[in-house]
Amino acid sequence: MPPKTALASTLAASALVATLPTLGDIETRRDENGLKSWTLRDGALELQLIQRLPDQTRAFFLARGFPSAEADRIARACVFQIIGKNVATASDPHDLRIDLRQWRIRYSDGTAPIKLKERWAQEWPDEVPQAARIAFRWATFPTDQVYHPADDHNWGMASLGPPPGSRVDLKVVWYQDGVKKQATVEDVICPVDLETKE
Repeated sequence: MPPKTALASTLAASALVATLPTLGDIETRRDENGLKSWTLRDGALELQLIQRLPDQTRAFFLARGFPSAEADRIARACVFQIIGKNVATASDPHDLRIDLRQWRIRYSDGTAPIKLKERWAQEWPDEVPQAARIAFRWATFPTDQVYHPADDHNWGMASLGPPPGSRVDLKVVWYQDGVKKQATVEDVICPVDLETKE
């Protein structure tokens, strides 16, 4: 949550989005491996946010040709698996658009955008091979995509950015039939990095 010294600016910012109420039903679960997931449902939207251990992500990108240092950098940037779905039916159709450029994380001392695939691509050193760059692009969640009715869906990884062990609130923004909506998934936990015991 924002520090008390930022309360006035937070209240002012809240007034600006008064027409965008926080929406959605959020379900939290833990799987047999202890990994947590959050599922947001609202209207046509069903969105799952699933923890990935840094070791899982590190191994995935090492296997796709990333140098060790770069695979480690991705793995330690709070990577989640995201599944987005349009659950509207053909008899009650609604278009859905998810735009990660508008998502924000809120942590103890401020807010920040999540780290998009386009930003990662700008940061790769020359030794990251082209095949690895393509694999990263295809393995990550689309930055901006429209989902049509009757179970149109997609999935992929996305990095929120903070280091392992961080706890943040995630503001999710989407559009249903062109109308902007938002919801906050509170207390999202970036999984601990077992390799470094953080």
